[in-house]
Formats: sequence, C-alpha cells, structure tokens
Amino acid sequence: MERIGLLLAERSKHTGDWSPLPKVTTYSYIDAGLLDARNIDLRRKLRRPERKKSGPVLRVDRKCHIGRSYEECEEYMRQNPDAIVSQMDSVVIHKGGQTLLTILFTNCDVQLMFLRERNTAGSVTEIFCRLREALGDEKFRMLFQVIITDRGSEFSDPEKIEADMETGEIQCRVFYCDPMNTNQKSNCERNHELIRYIIPKNHAKDEYTEEEIREMMNHINSYPRKKWNGQAPIDLFIKIYGQETANLLGLEKIPSDSITLTPALFKK
Repeated sequence: MERIGLLLAERSKHTGDWSPLPKVTTYSYIDAGLLDARNIDLRRKLRRPERKKSGPVLRVDRKCHIGRSYEECEEYMRQNPDAIVSQMDSVVIHKGGQTLLTILFTNCDVQLMFLRERNTAGSVTEIFCRLREALGDEKFRMLFQVIITDRGSEFSDPEKIEADMETGEIQCRVFYCDPMNTNQKSNCERNHELIRYIIPKNHAKDEYTEEEIREMMNHINSYPRKKWNGQAPIDLFIKIYGQETANLLGLEKIPSDSITLTPALFKK
C-alpha cells in the first residue's frame, strides 16, 4: 500500500527536516532519484498517465504594436498617398514546422513566397536581411515602403524589418491589422487560396524545397487575373519595376498553357 507518510519519514531521516512535504514534491523527488523509493512502489502513480508537456509558448511583446496600428497606417497613407503598400502573412504548411512567408504588392498582386523551417520572428527578419542583400538599398526602398501584417508572434520584431541591420536606418514602415480583422489585408488572404490549390491544408507533402516553393510562386504569379483585364501579376510587376528586379526576386513568367495550380505541379 502506498504510504506518502513513510516517504516523508525517509526524507526527514536523510535531511533532519521534519516539516511537511507536499505530495507533488514527493513525487518529483522520487522521479529525480532523491529518495530510495521508486515509482514502481507507488501504485497510484503507476495508474496515473503522465501529462504531456506543452511546447514553448510564443509570446508577443505588445509594445511592438505601439505607433503601428491600422488607424495609424491610414493616417500615414493620408500623409504619404504615393507610398507603395505590401501585405505580409504566413501560410502554415505543417504545424510547428515548414511555413511560408508571403508578401503581396497591392499595385500588381505579385506575391513573393519564402520557405521557412519554423514560424518564428527570427525567420522573418532573416528573410528581410536576404532581401536587402539581394536588392540593394535603392531597390529595397522602391519595393518595400509600407507593410501591413497581422499580430502573429512571427511579426513581433518590426524594427528588424524596418531598419537596415548594419546602419540602423529606417527604410520602410510596418503596421498591424486590428485584432481579428484580416479584411484589412484581404488581397493577401485571397491569393492564399491559390496556394491552397497546390498545397492543400492537411494534405501537404512531408517536406518542400525552396525550388518547389519558387516554382509555385511563379505559376501563381503567371496566372492571368480578371481584375487586371486578363494580365498576369508578373507582367504588371515587370512593367512597374523592370525585368532586372524580377530576376533578383526569382520571378519568372510561366507560359499560360503550362500553368498548373494543383498538387500535380510537384509531380512533373
């Protein structure tokens, strides 16, 4: 018969401390091997299944939202009406694993897609470091001026998105949608439907490569849109920014008769 009292007496014998010891603490001591008793001696402990420990909790520093609300974005746009707006979001492929970072330019609906192994703030800022390196200051400033995103933990380090890490110079502005209001970046959300045609939710492959994600990006951006009078987003992007900039971002036009927006894209 399990008797916690006997275990307390044993502990007191070793330590000289006869003060009461909580039952939970006693179990912890046994698990750690600090007492002679073992779990096999505890019938109730054996019957009780161990609770799974939850993974790390991703917390958001709420201070990052100060000065970056959607209302403040609207005010900024009133003062800077020619600023180019991008919408940024994440598309989770596997919970706790591979995730896409997407950035959509609202002036043409081209959506950049970047594969990340984890959905973290560090993985987002790393991509912006790569973009600055690939584009150079002038092109980066031309492309990224105002970025609207949601309040997910992966977007909780806006200063490292806005500023050049080497000089500290602010090169763009990040603003956040109001809580539970994804309509404030609806272009981005709608374009994700095309991603889900190719990578269905809960039916994704075990793993994707950067080359596959780039190929998907190009097929989606080459798909003609009624909104743009039958033009493809990539055609508009090249008209606005030039072929060189498109090349630097890995954008490539796919012929209309070769566009595939199903999982079969990755079986070619």
